[in-house]
Amino acid sequence: MHRPLFVLLALFSAASVTLAKPPLAAAATEDDLGQCLIRSTTPADRKVLTQWAFATLALDPDVAPLAAISPAQRESINQQTGSVVTSLLTDACPAQAQRAFANGGPQAIQSAFETWGQWAITGVASEPHVMQGMAGLLQYIDIGKLMMLAPLGGGLANLTPSGRRS
Repeated sequence: MHRPLFVLLALFSAASVTLAKPPLAAAATEDDLGQCLIRSTTPADRKVLTQWAFATLALDPDVAPLAAISPAQRESINQQTGSVVTSLLTDACPAQAQRAFANGGPQAIQSAFETWGQWAITGVASEPHVMQGMAGLLQYIDIGKLMMLAPLGGGLANLTPSGRRS
């Protein structure tokens, strides 16, 4: 993946991370649950999660004009995602879910699902059509101005205007 695309993805991912840090025991169980969710998610599950995330984001008034999702489609996506989440927590990862809840409460479960969601979205961002669409943004970013932010000889300084390393 091109470096500017990676930076762009990192910025979008960072925007969804909470700043509060859980206690170490809770963090470890959250990580265990998050990793179990990732290991246990099938490609079909990941597709459902991606569709649900898109359909949910499309509810934002600023995004809604760009997407047409019928109430029936939304209901179907919600049902499918609910089944995936229930199956992952109760069939694939029950011990990890119980430990996470016992050590960190609902926040631990939420954190594990944030990890899972970020993983799923990263997969979408690496899909060739999506990468091509994201690359369209690069033509409107002033790489010259960005290069002034990095120390000479490193960082962004050796990127060409196309976003590639020279």
